[in-house]
Amino acid sequence: MSVLILFGSFFLFIILKVPIPFALGISSIITLLWKGNITIMLVAQRMVTSMESFALLAIPLFVLTGELINSSGSGRRLVRFADALIGHITGGLAHTNILASMFFGGISGAASADTAAIGSILIPTMSESGYSKSFSTIVTITSSPIGIIIPPSIAMVIYGWLSGVPIPRLFAAGFIPGILVGLMLMILSYYISKKNNFGRKKNFSLQELWQSFVDALPALFLPIIILGGIFGGIFTATEAAAVAVMYGLFICIFVYKEPKISEIPKVFMHACKVSGGIILLIAMTAGFGWVMTIERIPLKLSQFFLNITPNSLTFLFSVIFICLIVGCFLTPTSALVLLVPILFPVSKNFAIDPLHFGLVLITALAIGHVTPPVGLCLYVGSNISEIPISDLVRPLIPFFLVLLFLSILIACFPQLVLVVPELFF
Repeated sequence: MSVLILFGSFFLFIILKVPIPFALGISSIITLLWKGNITIMLVAQRMVTSMESFALLAIPLFVLTGELINSSGSGRRLVRFADALIGHITGGLAHTNILASMFFGGISGAASADTAAIGSILIPTMSESGYSKSFSTIVTITSSPIGIIIPPSIAMVIYGWLSGVPIPRLFAAGFIPGILVGLMLMILSYYISKKNNFGRKKNFSLQELWQSFVDALPALFLPIIILGGIFGGIFTATEAAAVAVMYGLFICIFVYKEPKISEIPKVFMHACKVSGGIILLIAMTAGFGWVMTIERIPLKLSQFFLNITPNSLTFLFSVIFICLIVGCFLTPTSALVLLVPILFPVSKNFAIDPLHFGLVLITALAIGHVTPPVGLCLYVGSNISEIPISDLVRPLIPFFLVLLFLSILIACFPQLVLVVPELFF
């Protein structure tokens, strides 16, 4: 009965459009009040103790880094460099869009920020260059989730904190999946562009490539500092995030001189709002997860999956299916903090490597960024292009299938995830 009250009240609050962090906290309190023999002060205690984590400090620092880089005009410079590099290929601006998202994902670690930064530049540009507006929007929103797959990634920090998996190993595990999804989206974009004769022919210019590379180099150097320092054992992920903030400030003030110094406090305030929401969500989840633990929900789920799934691969396919359903109603961050305490213990019973399970979960939840009715990237892209979401669903389908195929590919071939961490750690 407690399980029914816990999840029933949670989903009731979601239907009533109560913010997810509060839905988690209130449903936990209601469950404890119904039991009657446990003080609700324990929920608050669990929330406070869950925040005593050095690893979690990386989240607001990476958010701030992304805000600084975004406000510095780096998105515009990355787009120009990507266009000079591969813009001459059929479907050039579509490839530029995807490659710019890969570059930006290696800096910000957030998909919606990628959509806003890249989309505001490339959706109008692609439309003016002979691409359909819907195609331009779809390419933008489906390449943006690369931001939570390719390192550094806020989603990976959250998963690492919830599961106890070292964050540097998670960052290393995201390289191949992030590159793979970018390549697969480029292949699909090439086919659609060639079929519909999208775009205009552009000649390759070595001079333009060099100039754009020099202009974008300070921004491109940031992921090298972060990942090189982590993999080289110079600093932890949290320390890397702090270094990234200082480097981002240096770029803003001394290199690109954007934004104005008087506008930087606004950047900090926006970063506080974004990271504050994430941290509140994590704190509320700690209380919710504790209630699940005392009700032995993970153990019961483990027994359930062991009875109905014959092997680990079938379980991973079940996880992908669950993520697709949950991703339609919750943001990837919200879904992650809800599902990891439930599904991670089950994965250990199937002897699935925690890195492998984490990347399957993250890549499957990344699809939630582009699926209605909650897809953040879908809404941001729709607002930029002024195309109703209903008109974007049909052209979205082939790109959705590419993202789904990647999740299935990772589930079937764990070495795609494990090979890089095994080389560095």
